[in-house]
Amino acid sequence: MRFTRTRKRAAAAVIAAVAMAGIGMGTATSAQASQASQSAEGSWAFGTGGCAAIENIALGSNYHDYMEILPTQNPGHCLFGVFNRNTWSWMGGGASSSSAEQGWFYDGPGESLEACLIDTAHNNTWACGPIN
Repeated sequence: MRFTRTRKRAAAAVIAAVAMAGIGMGTATSAQASQASQSAEGSWAFGTGGCAAIENIALGSNYHDYMEILPTQNPGHCLFGVFNRNTWSWMGGGASSSSAEQGWFYDGPGESLEACLIDTAHNNTWACGPIN
């Protein structure tokens, strides 16, 4: 089952990069695409411009995943949130300019979430952690 999920993450990273470039939202870096094939549990730092955050992924009961975003640098022009790639929508009410944690979101089987930030001062450039 792990092999299937890893392939799903890698394919989703490629699709996300193409989709983001196609609609002018910035592009995923090759480092982000390679992160998508890493372990399902851990922390990944990412950022763009003056904005930075950490994506945390933790395993809960029955090996179901949970994800959160922890903003670490916000000069006042950053939006932070967890994005659902299945529904193309933000979790928890949308991206927020707050530097506070937004809580944990269920990211188990069938879900495809990633922590993202938007740098509004630099052409709304996106940066995201790995898709899980």
